[in-house]
Amino acid sequence: MYDRGISISFIVFIAFTAAISLPIVAHSQTGIGGGLDIRSEAPTSGYSLRLEYRVLKLPPVADLRIRVHGSYFSETKKVSYEMNGLSTDVFEEKSAFDVGSAALAGFNLGLIKPYTGIGLGLDSSEFVTARSLSNPNRLEGINEENLFWNLFFGAELDLIPYVKPFFEYRFIQLVKPKNIDFKDSERFSMGVMLRF
Repeated sequence: MYDRGISISFIVFIAFTAAISLPIVAHSQTGIGGGLDIRSEAPTSGYSLRLEYRVLKLPPVADLRIRVHGSYFSETKKVSYEMNGLSTDVFEEKSAFDVGSAALAGFNLGLIKPYTGIGLGLDSSEFVTARSLSNPNRLEGINEENLFWNLFFGAELDLIPYVKPFFEYRFIQLVKPKNIDFKDSERFSMGVMLRF
């Protein structure tokens, strides 16, 4: 009888020790944010939105998250051409948006929380290269969609509860571009995440 009590206590102790040693599933923590994006090709500046969800907490300082994100870029400029003594103004319009998802690992190092991740997405680019004042109909352009993968790293600043400024560098590679003149893209993002 006494030996059985020791063995049950020992088993409970081992089970408890094993349970607290394993990764702990975190309470859901959601983050929503947005900011400014600057990329290496035209159009160069735009806006982004992101939604994150923490799926796993790895004690003592790491966590795993999933993210869905989207960005929009737009640029219009007027270009003047002269041919045979006649001058014409042409508007060049460029716009692009992308949506994607990613998995990322974050680390808590006090006031700064670095993270890194990898993801997939869809890029849609439209380049309208000839729309004149005399003929506002679109004459020539490219509209193309491509799959992409990306690697990124960045950090959040933990200065105020629930409000986390962030900055991020992202490398993007299009899978099979056809008509657009770039395959690789670099992007710098900065903005604010609201975590709750």
